[in-house]
Amino acid sequence: MLTNFENFSKFNILIGTIISVTNNQKARKPAYVLDIDFGKELGIKKTSAQVTNYVSKELEGRQVVAVTNFPSKNIAGIISEVLVLGAVTNEGVMLLGTDVKVENGTAIG
Repeated sequence: MLTNFENFSKFNILIGTIISVTNNQKARKPAYVLDIDFGKELGIKKTSAQVTNYVSKELEGRQVVAVTNFPSKNIAGIISEVLVLGAVTNEGVMLLGTDVKVENGTAIG
């Protein structure tokens, strides 16, 4: 399936910093609940993510890339407000980020 720039530009993809990591106790597959700070305009959003190939200390303070304008979804009792992006590998999901720290809420384009 081909897409175009107009379709791509509808995605609001932003950089945010993970500020809190807890286990999602109700998830069928191991997952973390992440609180992510997307800056002044969007604020802090919550998501459930199957990124347990990381330990929680590796995630806290890490900047990630996320789609922020999908509808909220209930995932194992957590209202997931964003979709964190990563490369799906045999070793687990490798989170996308930046080489250098940037301001939370910075747009990806």
